Amino acid sequence: MTEQTRFKEKLRKKLLSIKPDFNDHDLETGIERFKLFEGKAGDLIVKKGERCDTIFLAEKSISRCYIWDENHEEKTIWIEPEMSFLTEFKSFKSGEKSGANIHLYEDSLVYLIEREQLFNLYESYHEWALLGILFLEEFLHYTMAFSHQMHFNNATQNYKLIEEKYLRYLNIVPLKHIASRLNISPVHLSRIRNKPGENSKN
Repeated sequence: MTEQTRFKEKLRKKLLSIKPDFNDHDLETGIERFKLFEGKAGDLIVKKGERCDTIFLAEKSISRCYIWDENHEEKTIWIEPEMSFLTEFKSFKSGEKSGANIHLYEDSLVYLIEREQLFNLYESYHEWALLGILFLEEFLHYTMAFSHQMHFNNATQNYKLIEEKYLRYLNIVPLKHIASRLNISPVHLSRIRNKPGENSKN
């Protein structure tokens, strides 16, 4: 099995995890609309100032979305694990230029589908329209639950959450990016990591 074939099977399983009763013919027809490219560590798959009309799926790379704040410092908006659907949502929906960058941390095959192709699937295949609704419900539930937990946790609890659920981040993502995601300074994060009884697992 080639890498491309293996990744295609992962994409199929990802879509079926959202809609297990997907019609085989319609599923395969839609998958053929996805394009494949080889991403490299550090690649920007979305660039600030350019329009983002694409949804991405990186097979093996953690990805990060970031902006620049009023002090011209990078501010991490989100970090997502491999096999997550990624886009700059505001630009994707509005057609406006993106205000953020999205980059890969690791070399990875990446699938993409353009908005026009995706909406053509929605219009042509009821199964794909249902998938879009189910995905949106799943995404909103995940985002709201995670944001709620992050909001009410303190910084130490949020770091422990990363250790428990996203341990690979600690081996791949620079600590300054994790600190930015937690909205704390790198020094504060270092203190959390060095607290007695709070030793990290990496």
